[in-house]
Amino acid sequence: MAGRHRKTKAPQWKLPAGIAAAVATALPASMWLTTAGTPDVEAASAALAVKAPPVSSVTPPPSTSSTPPSSSTTTPPPSTSSAPPKPTTSTKAPAPVKTTVPAATACSTSLAGTKPHVAQVGNHVKAKFGVKTVGGVAGRANASDHPSGLALDFMVDTATGNAIADYILANQKDFGVTYVIWRQRYNDGSGWDTMEDRGGATANHMDHVHVSFAKSAKVSVSC
Repeated sequence: MAGRHRKTKAPQWKLPAGIAAAVATALPASMWLTTAGTPDVEAASAALAVKAPPVSSVTPPPSTSSTPPSSSTTTPPPSTSSAPPKPTTSTKAPAPVKTTVPAATACSTSLAGTKPHVAQVGNHVKAKFGVKTVGGVAGRANASDHPSGLALDFMVDTATGNAIADYILANQKDFGVTYVIWRQRYNDGSGWDTMEDRGGATANHMDHVHVSFAKSAKVSVSC
């Protein structure tokens, strides 16, 4: 109608916005009223209220590792080997009893009229083998070293004669011996040779060892 003023309507978009604001305010309040007093909610609220500690710029403490710092000179670890055991003390053994050895004496240069070097060897052999009878200077019908004092006859049994003959030949050079006759055999150092039969035990040297010597010899024997 002419002349009437129309009533202006409020814009439609403002109503929903007001409703939304009221709902947003009422919803948390209702939730708080519903869950108030519940232990879990209270714990969660307390946890949220605690703030994380601020990040500290403090330098961390030095490492407590037992590894020693490296150095240019490495000291070797002390030896763990045990020292050798000390010898146990024991009672000393008694000192050995000293025995007095008689000094060797030179053999006599006198024996049955023979030359000095012949007599020395004769006395040495006589003492070594216990010979009781030794012949020296004597006359002979045939060629012999006895008249000149260069021969000896050791009157012995067979066993002793064998030992004397072997001993004299083993030391032939040192004793100045030229040859040996024993039991019808002759030996000048090159081996035994059989002699002719002279007709008797003594003539065939079955009961004595005949030893002939060089005219001069330097011997060193003791008795």
